[in-house]
Amino acid sequence: MKKSFFCCISIFSFSVLLGLGGCNSAYKNAIKSFEKAEYQKAITQFEQLRKDGNNATIDAYIAESYRLSNRIGEAEKYYQTALQANNNDEKIKFYYAQSLKSNGKIQEAQAQFKQYLQNGTNQDFTKRAKAEIQNSDKIKEIQDTKTPYIVEACQNLNTEADEFAPSFHKGKLLFSSTRKEVVYEGSGGRTAGIYSTDEKNIDQTSPSVEVFSSNLYLSTANEASPTFAPDGSYVVFARSSSGKKGESNEVDLYIARRVGNDWSEPEILPYPLNINKNLADAGNQELKGSQENVWTSCPFIRGDGKRLYFASNRKGGYGGVDIWIADIAGGRFNNIRNAGKDINTAGDELFPYVSDEGVLYFSSNGHAGLGGLDIMEAIIDKGSIKIKNMGVPLNSPQDDFGFMGKTDTTGYFSSNRAGGKGGDDIYKWSEKIDRQKRVNYFLGIEVVSIDPTDKTKKETPLANAKVEHFLGNIAKKDEKLQTLTTDAQGKIAPFPIKLQSNYVFNANGGEDFFHKEEEFSTFGKAIPHELLTKPVTDTTFYTKIILEKIVITDTVAYQLEINFDFNKANIRPESAIELDKFVNFLKENPQIAIELGSHTDAVGSDRDNQALSQRRADSTVAYLVKSGIEASRMTAVGYGEKKLKINTQQAEIRNRRTEFKVTRIIRNRKED
Repeated sequence: MKKSFFCCISIFSFSVLLGLGGCNSAYKNAIKSFEKAEYQKAITQFEQLRKDGNNATIDAYIAESYRLSNRIGEAEKYYQTALQANNNDEKIKFYYAQSLKSNGKIQEAQAQFKQYLQNGTNQDFTKRAKAEIQNSDKIKEIQDTKTPYIVEACQNLNTEADEFAPSFHKGKLLFSSTRKEVVYEGSGGRTAGIYSTDEKNIDQTSPSVEVFSSNLYLSTANEASPTFAPDGSYVVFARSSSGKKGESNEVDLYIARRVGNDWSEPEILPYPLNINKNLADAGNQELKGSQENVWTSCPFIRGDGKRLYFASNRKGGYGGVDIWIADIAGGRFNNIRNAGKDINTAGDELFPYVSDEGVLYFSSNGHAGLGGLDIMEAIIDKGSIKIKNMGVPLNSPQDDFGFMGKTDTTGYFSSNRAGGKGGDDIYKWSEKIDRQKRVNYFLGIEVVSIDPTDKTKKETPLANAKVEHFLGNIAKKDEKLQTLTTDAQGKIAPFPIKLQSNYVFNANGGEDFFHKEEEFSTFGKAIPHELLTKPVTDTTFYTKIILEKIVITDTVAYQLEINFDFNKANIRPESAIELDKFVNFLKENPQIAIELGSHTDAVGSDRDNQALSQRRADSTVAYLVKSGIEASRMTAVGYGEKKLKINTQQAEIRNRRTEFKVTRIIRNRKED
């Protein structure tokens, strides 16, 4: 596993070891290097001190330095000598067992895990040790199970440096490599950057490799794991601290947007994706008192662009590093949540990747595995998640991670297994399997209406509704495919659809209903091939479109999320985003005329608030007119503080709002 960039696995900080021994300056300097996470430097310094005795403490520090720089296999002999010299720290006992497993010494590791359970008190270690013992009977099964995979090292791409975390973008194979000049003190190796090459040239003797983008290249920082929006408009990647003021001391996620043929200056993604003290120091008040020094990395954007998967050791997980999920909407990342206990364990789960079939692949040292990180797959079968170790040869006793697919049967991953050129190397995998089984996918649509004045929200089937079917999304409809009409039950019979496609349905129920656009994506909805039991399988998805009846009444209004600066009426950038959505709504519903009403809170005089609200209503209408909406369809009304939503004289933000209501339906309007 990449040593310098992913020094995140220091989940349990190394605190006080028994017998700290001498206080000479060389010893103090070694401890100082360790505490600064300059692990390779600390190893060198402690090695020079071994001849002075007290090896129980010194070897424990050396072992932990190797572990915290993700070289736990090299830590084995130091853990062993520390224990032989009566170092009784629980971390040493537990991680000695882990180091044995990483080196393929399964039986010795199991014995150590059992020994730890006899008197271990750390709850996290105890939980993990129990899991290791329970999983021990599965290891031989994993080793002996035949798999359809063939693995080949990318010999001409790999070097003595680390190459890891492969991905694809516009015909290029991207990967991270420790080829920068700056030395990373965590491992003693060079700093990692993002590089690219043409995949077709990988087998050449000396494939051409170049920096992916100079704008995503910072010589003093480690960078890895780029993932792209489906339309290529932005990239999210992981970057470690460069030492600049205001930056995190950990690894965080950054975003850069497409500008011409290159990328904008990367910006760190805000809270709650990144949670670190330094961000709070930089002025983000939301972070005050939140968790500090959180590692966030390994991003992956799902094929439909609606979900971001990533790895983090933030609070709320199941132990170690967990897989987390964020929704993507309107260019924002929100609704962040843990992927759940079926995926995550008391160990570490990293490098999520979701295939076109919707299968989640990730690497873990918490599920049953051969040692180090193993590549796993998570398949949803009959409503439950099943975790499967991908077996040999994809997995080895060392770290295997960064799995990704190029096609259904080929792809790449990275590993630091024996026989490689460097620490981490890139490997190509191919799958030899019968792919003759076929699936036909269909989509059925139901259109219903609701009356907003009906408190029961009863749904009524809407007959003869027109549904235009487009390829693309709401922001960009690429191609009109067909126009469909609902039957007497408001339904459209299932029709064929394709996988890895985004669709838009524009539903029109007539002049008395708001028109509506709905998206439907088939990304991640394929049935995994291994679950198919018949030569041909038909499967149908269903989606419901709810059209709201237009009601003309003073009591029904629709609120817009438009915020104004204090005592000002100009349209703020974030309000413009909401207004642009409203522009699309008005264009999709040319049959309505509306009143735009602005309201204030009760702070200030009635007269001033009345004038302020009118200015805000006028500026909103002016923005809409400039965006192509006819002025004759809109009336601007300022209500001041006359209609408080929350009856208070305080500065209540919910009272400062803009609403619209339909004033009339423009009958028999000719549409373009």
